[in-house]
Amino acid sequence: MGMRLTLRGGREAVVRLVVMSLAVAVGVAVMLGVFSLFNAYQGTTSRQCWECSPTTTAAVGSARMGTAPGTRRVAGQPAGMNADGTIDLTAAKQAGAKELWNFSQDFYQGTELRRLDVAALTADAPTLPGMSTVPAPGQYYVSPALAHLLATVPANELGDRFPGHQVGVIPKAALYSPDELAIVIGHTPDELATRTATEPITAMSTAKEVKGTTTIYRFAFAFGTVALLLPIIIMVGTATRLNAARREERYAAMRLVGATPRQVTTVASVESSVGAALGSVLGILGYLAISSQVAKVNVTGTLFFPSEVSPGLLGYLGVLILVPLLAAFAGVRSLRRVQYDPLAVARKATPKPPTAKRLIPLLLGVALFVVAVNMPASDNADGVVYPSLILTMWGVVFAGPWVTMRSSRLLARLGGGAAMTLAARRLADDPRATFRTVAGVTVAVFVGTAVAGVLPTAVAAETSGQRAPLTNVLRLRYDMSGPGVKDGLTPAQATTTLNALRAMPGVSAIPIYQGADTSGWTPDSDTPPPIGWYPPNEYVRCADASAVPALGTCAPGQQAAVIAGDELFIDNPLMLHLPVIGNSDVDRITGAAVAASVPSGTDLSTLNVVTLMVAASDRATLERARTYLDVHAPVLIGMGSPDQWSTDAAGPMTFGEVASVRGEQYKAAQQMIMFVVGLTLFVAGCGIAVATAGSLVERKRPFTLLRLSGTPLSVLRRVVFLESALPLVAVSVLAGLAAYAMALIAVRTLAEGVSMSFPLATYSVSVSVVMVAAVGVILGSMTLLSRMTRSEYARFE
Repeated sequence: MGMRLTLRGGREAVVRLVVMSLAVAVGVAVMLGVFSLFNAYQGTTSRQCWECSPTTTAAVGSARMGTAPGTRRVAGQPAGMNADGTIDLTAAKQAGAKELWNFSQDFYQGTELRRLDVAALTADAPTLPGMSTVPAPGQYYVSPALAHLLATVPANELGDRFPGHQVGVIPKAALYSPDELAIVIGHTPDELATRTATEPITAMSTAKEVKGTTTIYRFAFAFGTVALLLPIIIMVGTATRLNAARREERYAAMRLVGATPRQVTTVASVESSVGAALGSVLGILGYLAISSQVAKVNVTGTLFFPSEVSPGLLGYLGVLILVPLLAAFAGVRSLRRVQYDPLAVARKATPKPPTAKRLIPLLLGVALFVVAVNMPASDNADGVVYPSLILTMWGVVFAGPWVTMRSSRLLARLGGGAAMTLAARRLADDPRATFRTVAGVTVAVFVGTAVAGVLPTAVAAETSGQRAPLTNVLRLRYDMSGPGVKDGLTPAQATTTLNALRAMPGVSAIPIYQGADTSGWTPDSDTPPPIGWYPPNEYVRCADASAVPALGTCAPGQQAAVIAGDELFIDNPLMLHLPVIGNSDVDRITGAAVAASVPSGTDLSTLNVVTLMVAASDRATLERARTYLDVHAPVLIGMGSPDQWSTDAAGPMTFGEVASVRGEQYKAAQQMIMFVVGLTLFVAGCGIAVATAGSLVERKRPFTLLRLSGTPLSVLRRVVFLESALPLVAVSVLAGLAAYAMALIAVRTLAEGVSMSFPLATYSVSVSVVMVAAVGVILGSMTLLSRMTRSEYARFE
């Protein structure tokens, strides 16, 4: 009987089936697209992280350690590594080393470049995923994106950094994106053995690269997930409930003549699931038609490989099974009044009005969010963050009918004609049904407001204000070479490097010198420092520092000054407090400084340069200076895993690139959420169209009778407009205020001392466009109202 009512129920049943199938198809296509991108992201983050810390030879002091006679080793270092950081090739091979491994991080015009220098020690030396051999000395493999740059960018800006010539391309299995810049360079063992930070390894890392560990990034994923699912569920549910009033009357009549609740449930579920199943098939076909374009969507800041962008077999089976089940559930649930009180349905009894209790989930969600943002970032905190966001967004939707009812009462008090009276009466009679029309848009307003409050503030705070002049200034640190290695550039090395840099047009070099340590203690002396020991102060020439005034200024006539150089190497720009000249130390939390002066008689020309800053007039000049430093004065330190790079990558990076390592997460989260918001609005717009058309079809009889009794068509149009526009505006205001409050709480808690950078103008324009588009969809249904209320159709009523 359910199949007969669905397929042979007349023109009205056919229209309902077609509209429902199309609505479900749109939702399914969107869901499959999102599943595809999510699977691609999962595949990217689960790839083998060959850049992470590899398996080295057994550490000195372990049972496998092999130490050659007369060779000094340091406890805890891999076997075969000397105290000065060089490699004893004989000892390394005896300890089982198969390869020399040296990973470093570089940048080109703000884009990260991953570089791996290797030298094979055995025939079975470890290789990158997808590669069968290690590059021979003088050869290198590059990613496709880097190969394009090497072919188009002047060599003195990029290519001169890499010795040898290209012999191949790094396979996809070793890359996280087609846009990734990466290179693997082959060397002889003797060449790499003397290179700082080289390690003797037995195997590449098999760990997975982890990204997105900041608190705000986790908030972003939570916002995006919930924001997309709610409108899709709402639209599918709305499509399932098309012509619900007529169906309620029909099923109530069946119940009154003796049909059991189970029989009615079966008929209703079959009627709903048939359209959903057809829509699922159409949605899959629609997704397959646009799948090539889905692969071009940039969600996380980098593109995915097209072959990775697929919902997979489980995705296809999931929508084919779950969507019809969801539709059947929504269809049965919409008829719950029929089950327990069919007589009330037949009499068209008014449902009970919503109460203020519907605000409780929203208030609880905001309160729980306050608790969540004050918790330390951890997996336990995630257990509070996600429920608070879900509860808050669901609370906005749950409170919508109550807000709609209160708005209708206000509209009734204002009066103003038949249209306002009729609209107010309709809203008050069934606020739940009228609010469902615009529920998806209110979710989008909530998410958009939260994003506008949190993420632009996080990005702007790191590269604005007093830090802005340092954005394009390179910084290099030469005092992290490791045990046994003299820190810094010697006076001779510094002179050669500075002369070469200053000979480049548009380049200014600011060397920072380290004072002499008279205590006699060194970090590699295997003894604790003396009581009261403190690193020697660092100095800068005032004439050099004038090239970057943000660092601070010297007194008139002053030749040299103390500088808190260590503060320049903070991976969180929000903790960089300027100026640093004239201070030996600056507290990273409070910004309190310890003033100091240069001792009389100090000759900076005899001291080592431990930090070098380079300012350039343009990007091309900056890259030429960086290339020179990469080749002639490189900074090489041991790098453990991607999570440590923003801290350990001591050069040559600009301050802006340091901020971008952290800011990239914010930007990726922002881009992902804006993508989700766009999808949300698209789905919500489809939902409005479906719900408005369904509402008009349900009320064809009363509208036609009103028009026959003399009510002008313009009045009926204003009624339909007010019924949709009033809950849209009222609940959107509530959603916007709730999201703004949560964003303000998050900013003040997670970034103390930073004011919220809310883009009011852009936000206002965006929200206005959304509202106008929603109203446009509502007005578009007026053509249907005009056609279905014509007098010639009255006989069918």
